[in-house]
Amino acid sequence: MKPERWAWEMIEHGADNAGEVCRLFDALEPVDPYEMFGTWKGRELPSGHPLDGWLEKSGWYGKAFHSTEHVDPLLFNSPFGKPFPLHPFPPALIANLLSGAKGAARLRKMEWRGKTSAVMIYDQLPIQDHFRKVNDDVLMGMMDWKGMRQPYFFLLARVYD
Repeated sequence: MKPERWAWEMIEHGADNAGEVCRLFDALEPVDPYEMFGTWKGRELPSGHPLDGWLEKSGWYGKAFHSTEHVDPLLFNSPFGKPFPLHPFPPALIANLLSGAKGAARLRKMEWRGKTSAVMIYDQLPIQDHFRKVNDDVLMGMMDWKGMRQPYFFLLARVYD
């Protein structure tokens, strides 16, 4: 589905509730993990979630998908220009350094809400980010965190160097 006018309005301005954004997410096409490789600039998609505004206030830049086994799920702005990865849980960083692993998440395909699409699975946290394609250069993400009552939404735009 190519987003219609109501969808673009929601993408630009957010929604009053998660149900509206879920309707859009469910209408979008799946994305393959291999289509996601590269760096993506992120922004939150307001939906009335308690976390709305938190990531942007923290200096969140986006995500970097290097391979299906090496994902930097949290890139942050740097005063030196290039965004830097910050692992979401310090023991994971230590374990990764000791094992030689890179990143703090992996990409897989999973069925979610009726479609099989890319999902980013955090290595050390009960969080999965499910993705759908707005177009070739824009993705919508839905965070599913075990125990969270409503999903948290964000958008990613492909960065071309």
